[in-house]
Amino acid sequence: MKADGNYSFRTLKPVAYPGRTPHIHLKVATASGGGVLTSQFYIAGEPGNERDGIFRAAIRDPRQRERIEMRLAPAPGLETGALATTMDIVVG
Repeated sequence: MKADGNYSFRTLKPVAYPGRTPHIHLKVATASGGGVLTSQFYIAGEPGNERDGIFRAAIRDPRQRERIEMRLAPAPGLETGALATTMDIVVG
């Protein structure tokens, strides 16, 4: 994490595995050192999302969907074919 609270990381675009849609696991250590919070980011529009039980459980409240779906777009300034997104991580 950067001093201004922003973060960045590079990864490979995730792929599906048996029973799951492509997603990225995210772990955030609490400031107090009391534990680690775990969540997942999913690729918006991925056909398998609606069949993934964890994804479906996470979006029971329609407002939750925008918090966990990554909208990938071309990443200017990086290698050809690179994609990027911006996601807020809210710990509460």
